[in-house]
Amino acid sequence: MMKKIVTPITDSAIIDTLKYAMRNGPLPYVRERAHAVLLSSKGYSLAQIADIFGVQYQTISQWVDDWECLGIQGLYKDHGGGKPTIYNDQEIERLAELIAEEPRRISYAQAKLEEETGKRASLKTLKRAAKKNRFGI
Repeated sequence: MMKKIVTPITDSAIIDTLKYAMRNGPLPYVRERAHAVLLSSKGYSLAQIADIFGVQYQTISQWVDDWECLGIQGLYKDHGGGKPTIYNDQEIERLAELIAEEPRRISYAQAKLEEETGKRASLKTLKRAAKKNRFGI
């Protein structure tokens, strides 16, 4: 089996950027991934890196693949995790309109939106969407 590692990094600017991201990255997972890429570039195996970070081999493999394909952007996650939103941008805009019509009756917005989109959501979900988008409930 061939040992999978990051293509050796020889550009000092990239190494400096990764070191900076490792120490000062905006999010803990960015710092961790930058560190993992640096270790892989130095010849550590993915199994060794997985052991160092206490994660699965496949996780490190994905980090390396993301780095190889996307560079620095690969250190960041595609999304924040969690369940995808129920409503698209246009439906969120419609929710804002409905809330503006009847700001004290979110159940009105819930019924109207369900009627228009065919998508069912709880009052809690609608309140969360309104709060996230600053609709002023």
